[in-house]
Amino acid sequence: MWGADAPIQAAGLKKLRTAHLLFLGALALGLAACGQGPKGDPGPTGPQGSQGEPGPIGPPGPTGPTGPSGPPGEQGPPSPTVRVIRADCLSGGECTASCRGNEILAVAYCGPTHNHATFVGERQASCGVEANTANTPLVAVCVMAPP
Repeated sequence: MWGADAPIQAAGLKKLRTAHLLFLGALALGLAACGQGPKGDPGPTGPQGSQGEPGPIGPPGPTGPTGPSGPPGEQGPPSPTVRVIRADCLSGGECTASCRGNEILAVAYCGPTHNHATFVGERQASCGVEANTANTPLVAVCVMAPP
């Protein structure tokens, strides 16, 4: 294959390359001649399109001035009366504290370390039979009960 036929093949390749180059040159000139022609007059306005989607909500505006004060409200119900009882129990006898007939016992404790008081009923608390410094004073909170 590379023998006596080699010079003939080389000449054929040279002709083929020249043909390709001429074709590419003609193609480039043809494309260069293609261009946009002169612009024509605009056409008539088309019909209006449908309304689009609403846009996003904008940022809040500045704060307005303070409005006038409203009228005063109605008188509310009276608040419950709270009464604190402090009983010094070192004088002897049973250490108790009692609320009045229209009050209920809310909380009670015995002594400075707040030992538990014994609730004798809805209106009475006790720190025990024997009075000592660990259980004195007896502190009780009475609250007026609703009628």
